Amino acid sequence: MTVTPTLLALLTVFALWMVACIWTGFRARIWLFFAVLAIGLALNATWMVLGLDARVLEPHALLAQVSVILYAVGGFGAGWLAGRMARRWRESRVDKDDA
Repeated sequence: MTVTPTLLALLTVFALWMVACIWTGFRARIWLFFAVLAIGLALNATWMVLGLDARVLEPHALLAQVSVILYAVGGFGAGWLAGRMARRWRESRVDKDDA
């Protein structure tokens, strides 16, 4: 498989967007997550319309938008779980002064 510049750009944007979803989950910033989700949906729709000549309401485009939502929720959930575990880890830490 050859990695074209377009594919590399799309993968980079997707990776950065997923990091943003995970970070909002880790920090438990729900409203910021919705902003990141809206940006992801807009970028995906723009790519499909301009790059792939798709119509916004055709079934494949709608399925791609649902996939964006599921990726975002999964990233937020993973970040939220990691953040919760990190907070509990810090709370349960035993200091040297306590011993």
